[in-house]
Amino acid sequence: MARENRPKKNSQTGEWTYPAREDVFEEVGLYTLTEYIDRRRKTIGAYISTDRSIFDLCKNGERRRGTSSRRWWWDQPINADLES
Repeated sequence: MARENRPKKNSQTGEWTYPAREDVFEEVGLYTLTEYIDRRRKTIGAYISTDRSIFDLCKNGERRRGTSSRRWWWDQPINADLES
């Protein structure tokens, strides 16, 4: 829980002021969803780059009858920068 970056109530007007989301995230050690998703995609990218057969099996597979069509992970952008 944030200790410094908390909502504050003005005792005279009764209005609340809220801190910047970035400041709160930094204080409590959280990241945005985009950062978590990018990190997960990098992990997947590193894994499939070491075992290409998994990627080939998924890419060449066919959709089963009755299943809904969806966006596959290999069709989504993956940041090739695996270092960070």
